[in-house]
Amino acid sequence: MTFLYQHSSFRELYLSKMKFLYGLALFVLFQCSGARFHLKLTPQSEEIVAPDPEENVVNPDGPFSSLVVNDINLCANMADQSLLPYIGNCSSFISCVGGKVDYIGSCYDGEAFEELCKGNATDCHLGFDYKFQACTYIDNDVKCLPECEEYKLTSFCYDRTCTKYVLCYYGIPVLRECYDGLQYNADTDRCDFPEFVDCVENDCPQEITVSNIRYLPSKAQCNKYFICSNGMPWPQECANGLAFNPECNCCDYASKVQCNVTTSLQQRNIQPYSRVPPRRADIICPDTGVHFYPHNSRRDSYYYCVEGQGITLDCTPGLLYDPKVHECRDPKYVQI
Repeated sequence: MTFLYQHSSFRELYLSKMKFLYGLALFVLFQCSGARFHLKLTPQSEEIVAPDPEENVVNPDGPFSSLVVNDINLCANMADQSLLPYIGNCSSFISCVGGKVDYIGSCYDGEAFEELCKGNATDCHLGFDYKFQACTYIDNDVKCLPECEEYKLTSFCYDRTCTKYVLCYYGIPVLRECYDGLQYNADTDRCDFPEFVDCVENDCPQEITVSNIRYLPSKAQCNKYFICSNGMPWPQECANGLAFNPECNCCDYASKVQCNVTTSLQQRNIQPYSRVPPRRADIICPDTGVHFYPHNSRRDSYYYCVEGQGITLDCTPGLLYDPKVHECRDPKYVQI
């Protein structure tokens, strides 16, 4: 009897321990599975790995230390002698000659410094005013190019270029360019049709004599035009029933003017990046660098990867993403 009692107790103890170990194993398995589920927020569809980054990487080059430029020519399509603001330094500027960067200047060098600061830079704070193409005191409402904010998706126009802008994500500024006559729209943060932007600053040369005033037609209205003065375009309008005629640089009867401006009555609802939360990309981005990829299922969207972080960006309605230039374009220029 004693043996049976001891044997029964041993078996119960053994079964009890086995149940405990089995329950512990289930608990650990559940916790590990839960942990994996909790840490892996990426859906299965995001397991698609991006293409070889070497074909899509964007690298900084040229004289711009903080701006990722790649092969975009900042001075392309700029009037001769135009001066552009320098990103990251409000007192510096870029001189464009012959569609190329001629030199990078500073307001603290040369005649501007001597005239404004009288040789004393201690209490003299200068900035480059791109509107008037001149150096002046920073307190005179000088508009400097914005700086990219850490982790935030934003963009801003590279002032005076009309077609170029800076795309910001994770604090990295990347120079972008609109193609085929498209222009950057600051209200939507992307390339757009010129009739919705109407920018002509890039065509206004810095120096114009009284006998050689330059007139520029509007890209949005047939009865509107601009007069260039000191590098700045000043908007003008013709009287009712008249349109600007570039052949005579005057207002003329609309029937005598070939104006191809088409004003769309379509209502558009394009939200800027600041009003829409970023949408995660459904691909795995390379761990380093800046990259652009076509969307997996939509031709009017694309992926933007920065240091392993990917988001989805949309083209303006009516445009398609072109992987050859990494930008949205008119569909007639995009090969299927």
